[in-house]
Amino acid sequence: MAFLEHLEELRWTLVWIVIATAAGTGVAWYFSSDMLAFLSSDLNAILDTALGAGQTFDLHVFEIAEAFTTRLKVSLLLGFLLALPVIIFKVWQFVSPGLFRREKRMVVPLVLLSIVLFYCGVLFAYLIMVKLTVAFLFRLKPTEVVATIRMGSYVSFVTKFCVTFGLVFQLPLVLAVLSWMGLVSTETLKKGWRFALVGVLVMSALLTPPDIISQVLLTVPVICLYWVGILLAKAFERKRPREGEESPADVDQAAEATD
Repeated sequence: MAFLEHLEELRWTLVWIVIATAAGTGVAWYFSSDMLAFLSSDLNAILDTALGAGQTFDLHVFEIAEAFTTRLKVSLLLGFLLALPVIIFKVWQFVSPGLFRREKRMVVPLVLLSIVLFYCGVLFAYLIMVKLTVAFLFRLKPTEVVATIRMGSYVSFVTKFCVTFGLVFQLPLVLAVLSWMGLVSTETLKKGWRFALVGVLVMSALLTPPDIISQVLLTVPVICLYWVGILLAKAFERKRPREGEESPADVDQAAEATD
C-alpha cells in the first residue's frame, strides 16, 4: 500500500473506534443512572462496614451541570469497556497485514490476554483498591466533622483507580514482548527489580491519593505483576531465534517471495 493508502486505512480505523466507543457510550447512558445509584449504595455499604455507625452518606452535586457531566463520565467509561474488544479488533485489522505468520500466531493470544488483564485490573481496582482506600480514609475523619461527598469527585476517584489498574495489569505482556523482541533479558529484569520497585513507588505516589495505604495497595500487586512478567518473558525468550538461526520472519518472507 502507498503512504496515502495507509493514512486512509488509519483514518477509517480511527472512525470505527470512535463509532464503537460512541455506541458503547449510548448503551451505557441508558444504565448510567442505575450505575450511579449502585455507586451510592455501595459507598454506604463500604462506610457502614468501615465506621460501623449506621451512617448514611449521599452523593451531592454542587454545580448545575455536574449531574449531567458525571453521568456522561460514567457512560464514557462503561462505553469504553463495552467497546474495548471492538477497538482491539480494529487495531488488529490495521496492524496485522504488516506481520508475518508466526508473529500473528503469537500476537493473537497476547491481544486476547491483554483484554482479559484490563478487565481484571478494573475489577481489582473497584472490588479491592477503592473499597480499602475509601474505608481507610474515612476512618481518619474526625468524628465531629460532617462529611459531604461530591458525586463528581467520587466518580473521578473511582474512574482513576479503574483505568490506572487496567493499564498497570498490562505490565506482564509488555515485559514479555520486550523480551521476545530482544530488547531486554530476563536476567536484566531480575537484577533490576529493586530499581523497578523504586519506579513503582514513584508511580504510585503520582497516580493514587496522597495516603500510604493507597500507595502500598498499588505497589504490591504491581511488583507481583512484574515477577509474573519475568516468568512470561522467560517463556517468550525461548521462542526468540538464536544468533545464526534463520528467524521466523526470514522464513515467512522467503515463503511469501516464492509464492
